[in-house]
Order: sequence, then C-alpha cells, then structure tokens
Amino acid sequence: MKKRFPWFEIILTVVFLGAQMYAAFSDSYNLPNNWYTRDDAYYYFKVAQNISEGHGSTFDGIHPTNGYHPLWLLICIPIFALARFDLILPLRILLVVTSLLQVGTSLLLYKLLKGIVSHPAAMLAAIYWTFDINTVGLLYRTGMESGIALFMIALFLYLLYAFEKKWRDAKPSLRQIAMLGIVGILVIFARLDLVFLSFIVGIWIVFRASPIRYLLPLDILAVLASALTAFILRLGIPGYYNSVNAALVMIIAGLIIKTATFYFTGLYRHPSNWHALAILKGAFFGTVISSLLMTLFFVAGSRLKILPPFSLVILLMDALLTFVFVLVIRLAVYSFHSARSPVRDIPPLDYLKLNWAGWLKEGSVYYGIVGGTLAVYMLWNKLVFGTFSPVSGQIKRWWATYATTIYGSPPRTPLSFLMMDPSTSFNAWNPFASFAMGLSDQLWQINHFAGSTAWEHDYVPIILGILAIVGGILFLQKRKTVRAVAMAGIIPLFVGGWLQALSYSITGYIFPQEWYWLPELILLLITAALLIDAGVVLLSKWMAARVFVWTLTIAAGVYFGYGFWSANYTLMPYGVTPATKPYMDVASYLERLTQPGAVIGMTGGGNVGYFIHDRTIVNMDGLINSFDYFQAVRNGSGADYLYAGGMRYIFVNPDIIEANPYRGQYTNRYKIIDDSWGGKDLMEFLPSPAP
Repeated sequence: MKKRFPWFEIILTVVFLGAQMYAAFSDSYNLPNNWYTRDDAYYYFKVAQNISEGHGSTFDGIHPTNGYHPLWLLICIPIFALARFDLILPLRILLVVTSLLQVGTSLLLYKLLKGIVSHPAAMLAAIYWTFDINTVGLLYRTGMESGIALFMIALFLYLLYAFEKKWRDAKPSLRQIAMLGIVGILVIFARLDLVFLSFIVGIWIVFRASPIRYLLPLDILAVLASALTAFILRLGIPGYYNSVNAALVMIIAGLIIKTATFYFTGLYRHPSNWHALAILKGAFFGTVISSLLMTLFFVAGSRLKILPPFSLVILLMDALLTFVFVLVIRLAVYSFHSARSPVRDIPPLDYLKLNWAGWLKEGSVYYGIVGGTLAVYMLWNKLVFGTFSPVSGQIKRWWATYATTIYGSPPRTPLSFLMMDPSTSFNAWNPFASFAMGLSDQLWQINHFAGSTAWEHDYVPIILGILAIVGGILFLQKRKTVRAVAMAGIIPLFVGGWLQALSYSITGYIFPQEWYWLPELILLLITAALLIDAGVVLLSKWMAARVFVWTLTIAAGVYFGYGFWSANYTLMPYGVTPATKPYMDVASYLERLTQPGAVIGMTGGGNVGYFIHDRTIVNMDGLINSFDYFQAVRNGSGADYLYAGGMRYIFVNPDIIEANPYRGQYTNRYKIIDDSWGGKDLMEFLPSPAP
C-alpha cells in the first residue's frame, strides 16, 4: 500500500513552531512578564540553576528541597546551567523545548486517534490541542511539568495502542512488557500523582485476555467511591476530614477483601456468559460475602485494639453502595458488549490455576520496574531530604488540617470533593465542568455570589443531562466505542484520572492548580473526538456532506492557526521594551533597600529568587524549602529556624504571617522598613519578639 504523505502533520508542525519561534526570540522583557508568569515555574528554574552550579538541590542555597517532580527538573538542569551567563537565554530555550513537547503530544494523539476515528475528527482534535489559547496558556506557558507529563501520557497511550493491535496475534515478550514499564515510571516521574494511571495500566496489560482488565479497575473505583460516600453521608464532609485515617483503612481493606471476593464469586466471568438474573445474583452475593468479611475484619481488629472502632452504620451503607456500583458496572459492560456465542466458562479457581504463572511473571516485570524504581526514588528522598515524598504536597495537606488558612481550605461541598466545581480551584474536569456551568447559567439565569451554593441544584442536572446524551451517542455506535475503549486506553485514563483527582479530596488538599489534571483532559479530548466522529460518519453518507466536513476541518485549522499566530504576535512584541528595563521591578526594589548578601524571606518568591542579584530569597510557605523547615513551622518554631539560617528581612503582607498556618510565629518579630510596594512590606526580621 502506498504510504500517505504526512501533509497535515507537516503543516501543523511548521505553523505552530513558526509562531513559537517568533515568541522565543522576541524582546527579553517578554519572557518573564508575558510568558513565564507563574511563580511556581521559577522554583524549578532556580533549583535547576543551583544544581548546575554545584550547590545541590536547593532553591535558596541554604535549605535542601525536594518540592518538585523529578523528570522536569532533570530536563531543566542543562538548560538553566546557561543562567550563569544570561538569565533570559534559558527561558528562550525552554520555550523551544516546551513547544517541541506540545507539538509532539499533538502528533502522538493524532496518530492514536486516526486509528480509531475518522481523519477529520482526529485532525480537529490535534488542531485544538495545538492551537487552543487556553490549553497553551494553562499547560505550556506555565513553565511547569505539565508539558513533559502530557507528552509522556500521550507516548504511553500510543505505545498501548500499538500493543493492543498486536497482542492477540502474538504473545508479547517480557521485553515489550518491560518497555511499557519503563515508560510507566517516566510518566510517574513527570508528575508523581500519575502513579494511579501507571498502576491501572499494569492491570490493563497483565490481564489483557481476561474481563479482569476492565472490570477490576472499575471495581477499584467503585470500592473507593462506596467507602467515601458512606463516610460523607454519615458524617458530612467536615466530619469526614476528622476521620480520614479510618476511611483510608476501610478503602485499603475493601480493595483487598472485596475484589478478591468478587473474583471467587464469579463477578469477573466473561460477559458473553452473563444474563440479567446472573448479574443481579452475582452482585448481591459478592457484596454480601465481602461486606460480612469486612465487618468481621473490623470487629476483630477493634477488639484486638489493632484498629479503632468502626461504625456499623457506615459499614452497612458501604455495603449497599458497593452493591449498587458493582451492579451498575456490570449492566453497563453488558449493554455495550457485542452479542456473541458464550465462551468457555471456567470456574474461578481453575482459571486462576491456569493463568497465575503468566500473570505473576508479567506483573513482576511491569510492576517490578514501576514499583521498584519508585521505591528507590522514595528511599533516595528519605536519605537525602529526610522524607519519602516531596515536601510541597505534604505542606498543602497540612494546611488542609486547618478549618481555613490564608491559602484556602479543603473541599467543603460534594461538587468540590468530586473535583467538579468550576467556581473553585477544585475542578479536575475542565473544560467539561465549566461548559456545563455556562450552559446552566444560560438556561437558568443563575447569579453567582460568594458563599452561595444554590446554583449547584441547577448545575448538577445539566451535568447529568450532558452525560446521558454523550452516553446515548456512544451507545448508538457501540461497536466503535468498544473498539475505542480498547485501543485508546479509555478505562485506564478514566479510572486513573478519577483516582488522581479523588486522592486530593480524600486526604485534604489546599488550592490544587489547573496543570494537575492531565489524564482527565486527554480523556475529554478523546471523548470529544468520538462524538465528532459520530457526526462525521453520519454526514459521510452524502458526497456534498463529505466536502462540507473537509471544508469545515480546513477552516477550523485556518481559524485556530491564525488566532494562535495573532495571539503570539500581540503577546510577544519586538522592539517595544528598552533593553535597560529591569526584568522584575520588585527585584530592583529589594536590591535598592537591602545590602548585597542579604537573605530575604517571602511567601512564594520564585521569580524574584531567580532574577534578584547578590541576594538570597528564602521561601517561607515551605513549598520549595526543606523538610526540616516544614517540621519547624508545624511545631511553631518556623521563625526561629529561618533566623538561624541567616534570614534578616521579610517581604510579605504582615496579615499573612499573622494568620494560619503561621499561627503568630512572627508576631512582634519584624519592624517595617518600607511599605510603599503595593500589598507587601519590607521588614527587618528581629532575633526575638520585641517587648
């Protein structure tokens, strides 16, 4: 067959990279002020610069830190080694690197999608991902790890797609499994909370010839959801956060006991052998037996004083919810399953005896690489930094233990707990959730105001209505939908995305950012491509309609491409800013009022720390500080710790350091030097509270 000339890929790449190169070489002032404006990005930049100059993994040169995702930092190190010569040059190079990652992600998603949906649908998805201003602004202009993480997810999905096309014809080698494991650990190192995606992908690979591959991930999500819902219905969300440890124990016990029980009660049989009564009976007995075992486990544990007392009401509610979720999962799978002759129905124990050796061998390879490498990384963190995981995440979860802090509060409503609240930062499913809110506003003419949750009562039905319509469209083309689920890794994306999002709610977390939610966004893109494809297939029955579809696709490419070029042209001008203008006015301000060598404390301070000369910026909120500092802040001695480290100035709004989570540690320990910088005061840091 004649190989197709990749005209679309070439045009997409040339147009996009042309616009990005234009931006990369514009006025120096543009890079820190119009492009890399996120303070958090400079945490990476400064740490990478310090490592390249031999100072170790530190932001301020004083305190060691691990508050970052490792793969992006490794990429930044050689780039920011150039900062010793020119502070802007690394930013230009990084813009090029992130542009290559973005277009690489677009092309991988296009190659994946064109094997599943029509070419126009795949092209529209790639065009959107490449040129959508919001996507670029939220995920790539941040300078954060999202660029490399998205590329690794897209590469992972594409390799799974290639794996899916071949494994039925030839048994995969252990080398192929190992390669997927290597990419799986790179996905985790790109963003550590993607561990859930990599874990679920392992199930998808190892159990590929069994219904376990799709039922077990969905059951894991069901076990999690039933336990959380039971706790919240019984205690409310504020009460839940007083019982987080009990909920986690219940979830872990449920994952072991329930899924094992489901297997041996036949709930993982092939759908070809199901019928309605069998599904109902299996769900009932599987739930009853597993819930009885759960109750015995907790009763015995509490009597032996290994576990705290558990509410029998919560256990009963958990059982009822588990039954509902398990039943719904089986009914959904059965409804999408193609009608075929029943396959050989092997009893669960015999099936286990037949397959356990292969599962163990492949699972050991995949999870040995993923889990083993992750364990080594965590051990290295413990030995070098004193803690197994990045201190930044621990600090945000500690902040959530307060009812409220200057940084916000943990989820307080069901929608924010589900990470589907567009009115807050708890919005993992954007742009879907924001679209639903906009539609709700238009239909019901809702007026949002601070503290009001009345809008949720009209917003939730809109979400459910949209999901029902999407489900109906996918069901009407269920053969293509089932193929897409298998080929595009939709179940690992769906379950991995939900586990990632809920992991923030479960343990309590303050102020998650939009660049966290990456599997969710790719899942939404694939779903949108499937919906577009349904329309394309319908229109393709007529020649005139096919011409219209291709015309529309080309027009969309021109529209988005032109809009992207125009945005870059406006955002990154040439010859507008004098070369003598300081990159950061605040850095010049601090240099003017402090002496060379001064150590200045700030909450945040990433960009100032990168651009300031002959001074040191210490991060006071702890996100890019040491684990020892985190311990000091938590026990009320954070101010003493920083003073002992040489900090003599504070540049912050005084109201911040008088509120939670600092709890007055700085009360009477500063004297204002200058208060002319809007919102922040430069203060002398005193060795002890003034009388």
